[in-house]
Amino acid sequence: MTFLKIYVAMLCLKVLGFNYIKELLYNLFHKSEHYLVLEILNHYVQITFLKVDHKRKKITVEKNWLQPVAEFSPANILKEANLLLKKIRQPRNFKIIVGLDPNFATTIYSSVSLIRPNSKSLIDEADLDNLISQAIWRFFDRHRLKAAQKMGVADVDVILSDVRIRGIKIDGHKVVNPIGFKAKAIEIFFSQTMLIRDLLRGFKDILPKEKVVLITEVGTSISHVLYRILEKDRFFIANLFPNQTSVYFASANRLTHWDDFEWGENDLSHLLSRHFRLDHPTAKMVLGSYIENNASQNFLRRFENILNKELQIFANGLESLVNEDSTDIYLNAFFNLPPVVFSSRFQSRLQKSLKLLPLSTNLITEKLGYEVKLKPSVQVKNLFSVLAMLFEVNFLPQNDKLSHLANRRVRWLVT
Repeated sequence: MTFLKIYVAMLCLKVLGFNYIKELLYNLFHKSEHYLVLEILNHYVQITFLKVDHKRKKITVEKNWLQPVAEFSPANILKEANLLLKKIRQPRNFKIIVGLDPNFATTIYSSVSLIRPNSKSLIDEADLDNLISQAIWRFFDRHRLKAAQKMGVADVDVILSDVRIRGIKIDGHKVVNPIGFKAKAIEIFFSQTMLIRDLLRGFKDILPKEKVVLITEVGTSISHVLYRILEKDRFFIANLFPNQTSVYFASANRLTHWDDFEWGENDLSHLLSRHFRLDHPTAKMVLGSYIENNASQNFLRRFENILNKELQIFANGLESLVNEDSTDIYLNAFFNLPPVVFSSRFQSRLQKSLKLLPLSTNLITEKLGYEVKLKPSVQVKNLFSVLAMLFEVNFLPQNDKLSHLANRRVRWLVT
């Protein structure tokens, strides 16, 4: 009987093959990481469930839930987010990433420079703790009023929710840990995220705090990930929504929200509705047919001429915000943007030497070597933003001691 079992086992190995057994053993002993990415962006709430195998560099988009939001207020989006979260079994089994609209969060990458009065003494832990405290407060105090104006609240309602120390220089030289060094000047590089007070309180009620690995402004995270990937000195990113375009700036010294202007998908739909006397859904369907070249060439040319007038308004909006004569602007549309905006004939109409470039998931995955697979029936609103926040977690600083010192001081500003 024992011999028969061994024979059957050997036969199974031969039939199934070595690779199958290898894969079976890998899946048995290696666990993928599970992430929930909660996005609250321009009039919608979306939750995306990802399985990530960092060893094999594979990302699987398992499920997603999307809910349009008519009333874009903290109370209403928290209600909708909570309803979506109830569809997920055991959210405590996931690492949770929260990405927010510029109306609800402000994430800034910058630095603070401090002069040490006792420059000849060695930096010890108490000294570093004090320096980090000063820098956090100075950074927060410097940006709080502008963040409040951007989010449309009083400055007392702006709360510091997340601080990351991205690097330290002493007397102009980068160091991993400044303890044990002498220094006259110390420069601390931060990313800080500020939220509306009521929103932060609401998240504490609906999310398991210990599982939240990142809360961030989506546009700034996209800017940071792109900056790390593209290795360009400076550029702009424009996130295009139904009724608004949000512009972000990225450089070596600063990553931040730049400004907004009112233009989006609805402007294109309204143009077509007026011109062809169509309702809004039909106008969107016609626009989709144009983008897919699903019409005669004669019609497509005439249709493009109609769109160009409205797209020129969009281009004028970009030119009015970007105060540089020559720069790259990456367009990240949360709808089907007519590809003509990337053509040389359209860009030749611009007054400034701006280069409009598309964003695609390949830009991230190919550079970082990851393979992305979507399960059948999964339709993510904007996969690029989801992946950007996932990789932003991977780019978080690994110096736990400095992070601990920083977040201990953050508690003073949250009360």
